[in-house]
Amino acid sequence: MDKRSLTEVPDLKKMILELLVQIPEGMVTSYRDIAEALGDGSAARAVGTVMSNNDEPERYPCWRVVRSTGEVGKYSGSGGRDEKIGKMRDEGIEVEDGKINNFSEVRYDEFDVDPPLPRLRRLQNKLEEMVEIKPIDPVGSVSGVDVSYGQAGVVAAYVEMDDRGEEILYRKTFRKDGVKFPYIPGYLAFRELPFMDELMKRVQEDRGFSDVVFVDGNGLLHPRRAGLATHLGVVLDHPTIGIAKKLLCGEVKGDSPDEGEQREVRLAGDRIGLEIKTFNRANPIYVSIGNRIKLVQAGDLTGKISTYKLPEPLRQAHKTAKDKAT
Repeated sequence: MDKRSLTEVPDLKKMILELLVQIPEGMVTSYRDIAEALGDGSAARAVGTVMSNNDEPERYPCWRVVRSTGEVGKYSGSGGRDEKIGKMRDEGIEVEDGKINNFSEVRYDEFDVDPPLPRLRRLQNKLEEMVEIKPIDPVGSVSGVDVSYGQAGVVAAYVEMDDRGEEILYRKTFRKDGVKFPYIPGYLAFRELPFMDELMKRVQEDRGFSDVVFVDGNGLLHPRRAGLATHLGVVLDHPTIGIAKKLLCGEVKGDSPDEGEQREVRLAGDRIGLEIKTFNRANPIYVSIGNRIKLVQAGDLTGKISTYKLPEPLRQAHKTAKDKAT
């Protein structure tokens, strides 16, 4: 598989909006129905996010999308929920107390679409085979990369520091308007990788990468062992470490760690990550291999350069991206 194909992301937002045009007059669908048409019911919340940001409701009739219980739900149009109900009633849909009476009769789910999410899952399943797990030595510099969303657009930031995480050696940002892929649990890479990839191309042109790159997202600690840090590490063919603030999957072996301690995270019997308490006044973080590093080394390096909750290069990258996006 061509590694660059990992950065080719479908415009899921546009695809969701275009599905709305297929809903016949006098019928409605649910957020989950659209998610299932895309190939994964877990995308229902992402569908709702696209609906809430739809600025062309006359072209893309998001008022025809309701909850799977038949409840009308919210509406992004100027008239809000009352306008949504009025539009439904104008088309003969019976609404009473905020709920569609004949929901099963007017529910539409026969969308004509080639679902993109199964294809992306297949790609993720192949990704683990492309990961190299091997020690790296020595580590002379470390960096963090993160993405932030704000009024100024989407900003990806890279911050490189010395091997102690004390001195900033280099900083780079990349900004772009618009997001094609809403957030769906388990698919974060397809949302953020395009921005990180463009940023890293510029970093490589400037000076090359640090010895290890910390990524705000999971690596192999992922339901399909293909988190954002793994995607990026494989695309770059470079050592990466995934850092997550919450446990996406797996089970932690042992009690919650004290500051400076580590606990194993296991998935399907495999030692797939580490829960590490880097800062006494914060919750633990979850460390996993992205690419081209051993888990023990990833955990030790994380502890070595973490003064607060996150490894310092990643904390600085987060601050930089957030400031630029505001």
